[in-house]
Amino acid sequence: MRLPFIGLLLFASTAVAQVGPAVSFTSATTTTSNNTITVPKSECGNARRFTWTRTGNICGGSLFIYATTGTCGGEPTATDLKLVSLGSSDSTTTGTVNFSVQQVLAARGGGTDGGSAATCDSQTSEISFNLCASARQVGGYLGTECQTAYANVGSPTFVLKYDPQPPATPSIAAVIPRDSALSVQVDGAEADSTVIVEVAMVASVDAGTDTDAGTDVDAGTDTDAGTDVDAGTEDGGQGLVGALALEGTTGPVTRVDKAAGEGNVVITGLTNGVTYRLQAIIRDAAGNESPASASVDATPVKSNGLFDAYVDAGGQERGGCAAAGGGLAGGAVLAALGIWLSSRRKVS
Repeated sequence: MRLPFIGLLLFASTAVAQVGPAVSFTSATTTTSNNTITVPKSECGNARRFTWTRTGNICGGSLFIYATTGTCGGEPTATDLKLVSLGSSDSTTTGTVNFSVQQVLAARGGGTDGGSAATCDSQTSEISFNLCASARQVGGYLGTECQTAYANVGSPTFVLKYDPQPPATPSIAAVIPRDSALSVQVDGAEADSTVIVEVAMVASVDAGTDTDAGTDVDAGTDTDAGTDVDAGTEDGGQGLVGALALEGTTGPVTRVDKAAGEGNVVITGLTNGVTYRLQAIIRDAAGNESPASASVDATPVKSNGLFDAYVDAGGQERGGCAAAGGGLAGGAVLAALGIWLSSRRKVS
């Protein structure tokens, strides 16, 4: 009796060790949270490449790799994009799949879950596709039987998110003139987006006919714009991006960008007393760019140093007599200014 019992135990342990297939996905494409790859409309037809590796045996039926708008786990449907199909006798354990949003949309065609959104142009709203692997699992009393139902055997689940919608048009709320620079406050930027400000010199024929164009005192005293002390810290790139792009301007256009939520966009290297025309654009995480905002004209001004010293001494960029505050705080600021002015006279 002992030998049959030992044999049964060995058989059972061998059966337990048998497992169904498992597929591991990897991708060299940059992803965001939850392994999401965001695709703008301009890249709808660009294929994304994924590598897959299989372990375990395929137990009856097939192992499928496919892209779907649904959840992973079942057999691919008529509206899913089928990428790989391996039978139980197939020994292939690794490979690559390449597919684009355009292909997945085409596969959906006029299916029950696809509607009329079958092309990059007709799909105007955001939509996501899951990269899945499914196969029959091993189970039963002894753990050796092929189950009839399919289950999700792929990990991690990569998501291809198609985002064809550009951000809403932003607005330039205020521009603060500075010494050889302009600090621009842009409203309407969504989270995880980039704020872009384009600037070009206004054509001289326009600037020279309006004597007040460079002396708009109100432009530098916008209390909403001046309260952002971090507005003067710039970390966006700056460079010439091409010929005339802003109407009524002359010369090249400069583009400066900065992450949304990190303060005003500061354009440096400008000429004092010269009027510049600015417009703002928002670029979202997918790479879509918004329409340009209404243009605004502004002129950098030569600083006499007094205001900068005031800010360094603890003042705020609000303007007016009330900016120094009262009591000890205001006295300390004024005292600091007095020391600074005294040192300036000695040096001169």
